[in-house]
Amino acid sequence: MKRAVLILAIAILSCPSILAQTKSDDAVDWAREWKYAFSKEGRKNWKPEITGRVYAGFITGGPAITGGVRIDDKRTLGLMLWKGNKWIDSEPAHVYSISTGLYIRRYVHFGKKDIVALYNDIAIGAGYVYKINCEYRIDPVSGEPYNPIDDNEGDVFFCATWQPGIRIRLVKNLHIFLGPTLATNTVGFHLGAGF
Repeated sequence: MKRAVLILAIAILSCPSILAQTKSDDAVDWAREWKYAFSKEGRKNWKPEITGRVYAGFITGGPAITGGVRIDDKRTLGLMLWKGNKWIDSEPAHVYSISTGLYIRRYVHFGKKDIVALYNDIAIGAGYVYKINCEYRIDPVSGEPYNPIDDNEGDVFFCATWQPGIRIRLVKNLHIFLGPTLATNTVGFHLGAGF
């Protein structure tokens, strides 16, 4: 009994150091992967990757495209461009915007043939309101027209989006994908294709 308690105590006390070592090893492996991907030999494996998608959510939806470089079988870096159509039923009004940002995509493959994979797209950038369709109201006191919504043409805003999902490869790198969309301007779903 004493021996079992002693072994259990040693295991419990050494657990934090084992976990710390595991996290340290993971960080070292992660840094090595990035270093190799940008090395002269690693850059030979880079391939272009382009996707087109449609996203739809609460009050906002539209098309989006990405163009980037698949630096290895796990990661893609590039630019995302998306168009937004925000509708406000209470006025009614439509606010049209265009946004762009840098994105990183991370894949987790299932199986040796990499047909099915989970992915995470994270993009951060800025957007621009280029058009508003809204009827101006007349202020009853001053008699001046005013915009009843908060958005104005020419507004610039911060935007970020997270789009995790599942990807199914059809032929070579031709694939379809779908998943939820969580962004600064909407919460909804996306569906797309890429090559």
